[in-house]
Amino acid sequence: MSVDQTDIKKFLLVASYPDSLLNFRKHLLIALMAEGIEVHVVAPNLHSEKAIKQQLQTLGVHVHEVTLKRTGVNPLIDLRTLYELWNLMHRILPDFFLGYTVKPVIYGTLASWLAFVPRRFALITGLGYTFQGEYGERSWLQNVVQRLFRIALGKAHKVFFQNPDDEALFHNLGIINHSDEK
Repeated sequence: MSVDQTDIKKFLLVASYPDSLLNFRKHLLIALMAEGIEVHVVAPNLHSEKAIKQQLQTLGVHVHEVTLKRTGVNPLIDLRTLYELWNLMHRILPDFFLGYTVKPVIYGTLASWLAFVPRRFALITGLGYTFQGEYGERSWLQNVVQRLFRIALGKAHKVFFQNPDDEALFHNLGIINHSDEK
């Protein structure tokens, strides 16, 4: 008896660095597939990371690529990333979304909300250079990133933190509040 394709749940994981998919999320991907979930991953530069792409495909993961610059603040490139993620989600129709690191969390969560993904999750693995140093040194960038986090995380069903200090900082800065942790 064949399985109806509409019964298969789809999970989409968005990363900013291809290596991290295998180094830090491989066990999650395998566990999801063991539960019968169709797993899709997205990261930039996967076409040039042939070994990583091949390893993911050998595991049974569907591999996609988007334009995403891990660093930098070019709003046109970031809007392109948001659009590409939304377009991909619109095509594969995932049931679950998980983004980790700054830009996948922000733009992936917003794209998944715009694409009506039913369950949206964010994993804060670290705060990156935007939150480092004195507030005044990068105040304009910190302000923009905090606002983007506040908007995006407000669209997530659950936010996970690897570091409790980061969670406390997000609460203190008003990026999230206890009601955001659904």
